[in-house]
Amino acid sequence: MGSSIKMVVCDLDGTLLKHPKKISERNKKAIREMRKKGVLFGVCSGRSAIALQKKLKTWGIDKDVDFVLGFNGAMYWDPATDEVQAAYALNAEDIPPILEVCKGYPFSFSQYEGLKMLSTKKNFLTSAMAGRNELEFVTVPIEELKKRTYKFMAVGMPWTLSKWLKSGRKDELKSARVFRSGPFLLEFVNPHLSKLEGVRMVAKKYGIKLDEIAAFGNDNNDLEMIEGTVGVAMSNALPAVKEKASYITDSNWKDGVATWVEQYVLADNPPKPVMKYKDKYLAETTAAIAEAVKPADAASPAASRAV
Repeated sequence: MGSSIKMVVCDLDGTLLKHPKKISERNKKAIREMRKKGVLFGVCSGRSAIALQKKLKTWGIDKDVDFVLGFNGAMYWDPATDEVQAAYALNAEDIPPILEVCKGYPFSFSQYEGLKMLSTKKNFLTSAMAGRNELEFVTVPIEELKKRTYKFMAVGMPWTLSKWLKSGRKDELKSARVFRSGPFLLEFVNPHLSKLEGVRMVAKKYGIKLDEIAAFGNDNNDLEMIEGTVGVAMSNALPAVKEKASYITDSNWKDGVATWVEQYVLADNPPKPVMKYKDKYLAETTAAIAEAVKPADAASPAASRAV
């Protein structure tokens, strides 16, 4: 009897990656073996889907990915067709309220634009972000960031981010959703966006139900995706992520993705994975997903590269 899992989605940093430059050979083998069994594999990250096209080659999995979800699910890229779709943007008028609630804090503000990272300040944090994503760094005045984007970022020291989050200003913001993604980064996105929305987009395309999808994650921006699928939290995940997960696997340093896939997907007679919150999402059949996903816009590959 084969696995009931038809699709696997992985977060990158702290999940599939051992460190920013490497995916282990064991994880690569697990990905390739499950795809041979007909299981779709993709990544879902806060990074730009355009930038990830280059990074997949760096990591050596560019031939092993069926879909890429970037900007926390806002942008979808199909490697086979080079099709790019995008939804849930922040509009130009959404940016000033973000800047207002951040006033008085020494943040650097940044956006991704194609293969560039635009930032108000070049320092060791913003430079490292650009380098990690293999992007050209461009210093710009804040006025140039007041435009339509799929993710607006505030970069600062950990204690500065913690102080801002404790200040209550997050609750004043209505134009965007904000979450902390790692020690140095606040991410502002469309208030209706989560990684689960991106997963739904792919599920709709392939006619796959949410309880047939295993999603792996470790951080705040993975919460909805973990809850709305057969969610697998890494042992290094935040407590809130572990609470939402159907399963907990080994850490990213111990190839936790491969550990779970080997047991529940690749084994000769794998146990059937159980979705923790299946009753809550039971109505999300392919038809329900089609109704739930209403992209705000779609872009051709050429047009989307200017994002």
